[in-house]
Amino acid sequence: MIIRIEDIEIEVERKLIRSMRLSVYPPDARVHLSMPFFLREEDARLFLHKKWAWICRNREQVLQRPRKPQKEYISGECHCLFGTRYILHIEPVTVGVNSVGIHEDMIIMHCRPYATVENRKKQLQEWYRTHLQAMLAELVNKWCARLGEAPVEWRIRQMKTEWGSCTACKRHLVFNLELARVPVDCIEYVVVHELTHLAVQNHGPAFKALMTQRLPNWKLLRKQLNEFLIAQ
Repeated sequence: MIIRIEDIEIEVERKLIRSMRLSVYPPDARVHLSMPFFLREEDARLFLHKKWAWICRNREQVLQRPRKPQKEYISGECHCLFGTRYILHIEPVTVGVNSVGIHEDMIIMHCRPYATVENRKKQLQEWYRTHLQAMLAELVNKWCARLGEAPVEWRIRQMKTEWGSCTACKRHLVFNLELARVPVDCIEYVVVHELTHLAVQNHGPAFKALMTQRLPNWKLLRKQLNEFLIAQ
């Protein structure tokens, strides 16, 4: 759902939470409101009007930050896999199949000479997906066994505002494709976080206590995760 106030569009997403949560995301100062299922659109509008000064102030702060240049997926760019930085090297090929691999400190991408930026981006994302799939399979199985949880269903998709999500009633987890770029310890934090939502469906004191019991350094890992991509 989209709510428009003055010239600003606010994305509104209903979630299994107890109270409203408001965020402003870089680089374009996109405003996102998470709200409980039991509240109405009128409640969301009232909340947004009360927070209007906060929204405007935070949007201005985000828009004043220097913008990182958009990736062009060309030779010489820096790209990360599991927290390690590599230099992208494009090698045009006219025969055979497109491929991506690592050699020393480089990600080597073989692609057609006429491949567009979007083509190269998609090719690299599919490579990321393959690596993340294998890593998540290992971590999810490891933590389900450690926590005594029955197997869960999970998948990977590109997400705008979250590193992961959990639908507890269906025992289904979703992980952000961008996790392929961050350190493995941070991916493990997200896995434990989402598995913990099977027991506690909010982020209240009970959830935090259980996270501390399961992963004592989770707050540090959360901080590292959120700072990692900003620093790139």
